Amino acid sequence: MAFSPGISDALDPMRLRLLVEIGRRGSISAAADACRMGQPSATKHLKTLEAAVGEQLVERSGRASRLTDAGAIVAAHGQRVLDTLDGMREELRAMRNAERGTLALAASTTPGSYVLPAILQCFADRHPGVDVDVVIGSSRWVAERVAQRDVSLGLAGELEPTDGVFAEPFLEDELVGIAAPGALSLRRGRARPDELAGTTLLVRERGSSTRAVADRFLARTSYRPAKRWELDSNEAIKRSVRAGLGIGFVSRLVVEDEVERGDLVAFRVEGVPPMRRAIHLLRADGREPTPSERAFIATLCSCCGASVAGCTAD
Repeated sequence: MAFSPGISDALDPMRLRLLVEIGRRGSISAAADACRMGQPSATKHLKTLEAAVGEQLVERSGRASRLTDAGAIVAAHGQRVLDTLDGMREELRAMRNAERGTLALAASTTPGSYVLPAILQCFADRHPGVDVDVVIGSSRWVAERVAQRDVSLGLAGELEPTDGVFAEPFLEDELVGIAAPGALSLRRGRARPDELAGTTLLVRERGSSTRAVADRFLARTSYRPAKRWELDSNEAIKRSVRAGLGIGFVSRLVVEDEVERGDLVAFRVEGVPPMRRAIHLLRADGREPTPSERAFIATLCSCCGASVAGCTAD
């Protein structure tokens, strides 16, 4: 296939990023906002790109837009070009500024609150010139941020396979039931499903790995809660359980201090095996990690005793 003259000039990184964002966001206006340009300018850039490639790249339907087959091909290759350029800029920045820059991370609630702080402390000691931005959300949300390249790396619990994301386990976690002291008649740290049936079950929001894992294990029993309340954080569940509003299932990491103080009681459910899950490191699939990302992965491995791809880098 022969391209038109001047295609190298037309394949500007800004135009490639615009096309990639149209595929992600489903409209030219949203893609223009993401690329910080006006919609008329975005339309002009898109026409220039289509003329150079010699194919229609975007189909419009009202306010929505979608990539054509040709557009999907150009966007896929364009993303690889953009990743390469980002890596080049990061390596040059590291070389010039002795590892200065910003590392953007996303983490789900449990690893973000109870695993990541220790890793960041180690990372800050080893790489003081790198700033770190952290955003917290559900495991599903974290995977979406990594897939869209909004963040460099993610930490999340159990999650469904996500296109564009490579997930690698690095730490084992266990969920336990929690109740207010004296609220349940426990035998050797276990509760019967029939006793739990009369209580309110306090659960995390949809998309939470904690909720998905607990639901999967509890489905193996006859347990059906009298009521189910949805709360948006582990802290809200702990406080509600402590106030006697019901029971919950959270990571053992989340309640270590409260259990040790006697504020909460941890238990397992009779007939249910330990609710174990993995905490994962998430990376954009097909994209080589930058120097600061490699340094973070190496720190994660040494702090958590984990072994993931790239953990020998430092």
